[in-house]
Order: sequence, then structure tokens, then C-alpha cells
Amino acid sequence: MGIQGTKNRRGAARALTIVVAMASAALCAPGQAADMPGTANAAVVRPNTLIKTDDLDFGTLISSATGGTVTINPVTNARTTGSGVTPVGSAAQRAIFQGTGGILLITVSGSTSVTLTRAGGGAAPMTATLVRAASTSGGGIALLGGTLLPSGVQSYYIGGTLTVPANQPEGDYSGTFALTVNYL
Repeated sequence: MGIQGTKNRRGAARALTIVVAMASAALCAPGQAADMPGTANAAVVRPNTLIKTDDLDFGTLISSATGGTVTINPVTNARTTGSGVTPVGSAAQRAIFQGTGGILLITVSGSTSVTLTRAGGGAAPMTATLVRAASTSGGGIALLGGTLLPSGVQSYYIGGTLTVPANQPEGDYSGTFALTVNYL
């Protein structure tokens, strides 16, 4: 009887080994694979240059019979609306420019307002007043009065307040503005 018990244990051990080997093979078998492309970006800034990395975008808005305003804060990038304007979605942002240079100081100037006109015409233009802010690498963001001490990479942020007239027709509105940075 002792011999039969040994044979049964060997058979059970072989069966267990086969089951474990099959389970391991199943776990190692290739499953479905998926490829997903990614994007990598870089901006190289030469001394005494300026590049735009983001546009000013007031986002999608619904006007009403009373008109109103939408503001993009250049420091916090937050969007707020006044009476008569309803924001839709969250795709609003401040403009961002980056530069580096200057030995003693940097002076910043440019447009103080921008006129947005409807693609295809047929609607009154809208006007936005612009506000500038800036930061240097290692420093915080502050509203910009016009001069900045150079220190590494400078980032310039443009926000503002767009006035939306009552019953403004739907459409895509755009306009251009200038930012001038003099490296001294």
C-alpha cells in the first residue's frame, strides 16, 4: 500500500506541474497591444529674442440682450464674466511670450487694446483692453509696469477684458496685438 500511495502522489505532482506550466504559458501569451502616439515639444530661446507660446483666447461665450464682459487674468489665467455674458466650456487662456536677454534692464511696451472682428464680417467689432504681467525664472508673476530686471528666461503674460455688446452675432472673432520687448 505504501508504494501505491507514492505513485498517486507522483501522479498528482506531475498533474499539478502540468497545470502550473499551462497557467504560466497562458499568462505569458501576448494579449492585445495598442499603440498611442505622443507629442514632445521644446522651445529654444536665443538671447535677446522673444517667442509666442500661447495666444490670448477669451473662449466660447453666449451674449444676451444686456451685453457684458469677459476677463482673462494675466497673473492667474482665470476667466471671469460680467453680467450679460455666459461662458461655455473652459478653453480660455492668457497669451504667453517667452524671451531671454538684457544686461541692465528690459523695457516692455505694446498694444493696450485689441479689436476683434468677425470672420466673414457682418457684425460690429468687439474691443478688449489688455493687461501685461511678467515673471523671470525663479521669480513669481507680477503685473508689469514697463521695466524688468534681466534674470534668466522671462515670461510675459497678456490678459484683458473683452466687452461683448448686447445681442452680439455668433461667429469666430479675432484680432492681433503687439508686444515689444527691448533688451538693454
